[in-house]
Amino acid sequence: MRSSRVFGIIRWVLAVLLALAYSLAALGKLTGAATEQFAGWGYAPWFAMLIGGLELAGGVGLLVPKLTRTAVLGLTGIMLGAIYTHVANAEAGQALRPVIFLALLWTLRWLRGKAAA
Repeated sequence: MRSSRVFGIIRWVLAVLLALAYSLAALGKLTGAATEQFAGWGYAPWFAMLIGGLELAGGVGLLVPKLTRTAVLGLTGIMLGAIYTHVANAEAGQALRPVIFLALLWTLRWLRGKAAA
């Protein structure tokens, strides 16, 4: 009984922290602050807005247990794209952040799946 309470707390703390992180990341893209960076990678300016909108939606989705799976899958696609972008632009060191976020996303997915079982 006690371990299920601990897992519940860990699930919610992780979900809130990830939701905040993705919301903050989205803010930079939605305000246009990241447009220049995206252009440097060869992406159109609207692409930063799209990614920002998807990150914001995914962050909100992480807070709704029934949407966690969908949010994790969507954010996984974005993180894989980020890893590719950094590696393709000789920024391999910058690829570590999305790798860490992938691990945290799938940890949350595992914890939420464990709760449903």
